[in-house]
Amino acid sequence: MESRGIPSVLLITEPFEPVVESFAPTVGMASYPAVTVPHPVSTLDDESLQKLAAAVIGEVVVRLTAA
Repeated sequence: MESRGIPSVLLITEPFEPVVESFAPTVGMASYPAVTVPHPVSTLDDESLQKLAAAVIGEVVVRLTAA
């Protein structure tokens, strides 16, 4: 989507940081805008997920609106 001019942010959990860092150059990007959250999220209940989202939304917005 970034290549089409649509700002994007990848939301990942900690264990996937190295995968993203190594994959980004293979698709022509030196780095990829990512926000990392603690792992795992699949076991969180709705309230915990909402708290996690509230904790990272500011960083997501900054990355989406950065020049």
